Amino acid sequence: MKTLACLLAAVGVANLAVAYSPIIDGALADVRIKVVDDMGEAVPDATISVTFYTAPEKVDVKRGKTNTQGCFSAKGLCIGEVHTWIRKDGYYETKADPVFRVLPDKDAEKHRKWSNGTVETVAVLKKKRNPVSLAFKFIEYKRFPATNEVVKLDLEMLDWCPPYGKGRHDDIHMVFDGWRNPKDWYDFHAHLSVEFPNCADGFYRRTADTTSSCRYDYVASTNAAFEKAFDLRYARVMNAVTNRMEFAKDDYLVYRVRTQTNELGHVTHAHYGRIGEGVSQQIGSSMRSWFNVKDNDTNLEDARAW
Repeated sequence: MKTLACLLAAVGVANLAVAYSPIIDGALADVRIKVVDDMGEAVPDATISVTFYTAPEKVDVKRGKTNTQGCFSAKGLCIGEVHTWIRKDGYYETKADPVFRVLPDKDAEKHRKWSNGTVETVAVLKKKRNPVSLAFKFIEYKRFPATNEVVKLDLEMLDWCPPYGKGRHDDIHMVFDGWRNPKDWYDFHAHLSVEFPNCADGFYRRTADTTSSCRYDYVASTNAAFEKAFDLRYARVMNAVTNRMEFAKDDYLVYRVRTQTNELGHVTHAHYGRIGEGVSQQIGSSMRSWFNVKDNDTNLEDARAW
């Protein structure tokens, strides 16, 4: 019986060479991470780990501390991904994905490295300033108690106001209109209108910091342009989305509610909070709310629920 090698030789592929590829075989990644705080100052003695992916499901991890300039350098074979985790007491843990692939593909293949020299990435390690316990509530697919009528929601309790729930403050007004085809689960539309009812109530939009465990702003801005209302829409027909008006994936809302003003229109009393990213209304309301129960306190640095 002929061996596989003989069979391959017979068809002329005995000397077939497999071409080198940096994203399959790996190439040298050379990185330096400069760690600074949220004021731009270097953070020395931070614990850092740099993970080089050397093959599918295989990694090479370099660990150490940042120097007096807040820097840490590492080299390793890599097939295309490098991830960094950084932590220090008194700071919020952060991650960074260093940009290390700077050479054109042909040069990376020729020289078997991703860069000529060290590539530096700056990572921000946010300080813990003044964390407090905010009133945190979470709902997922909470059914709207009525359609095409105003229902009121208490953002501190995250519950409907009477007659549909036990909420005590009508912080936002919501009108939901939804329909689903009883014969096709994926054929439906949903429209949600949200309004902040009181004078000077409202919200402004921010984008979450997805690299840090402190994803949100420390405080609410009292000088922001607070909007009064927003709409969300989603519709599908035959498994195709036909209408979609939603917040971006990492958007969150900072709100001001229960606001009172004086005769000059200046805010004299208010409560601040935020609605986390991921608010939706497709088959019910889904949202996370952090509410500062202290009057006129703009602090949104929550001690428990980042």
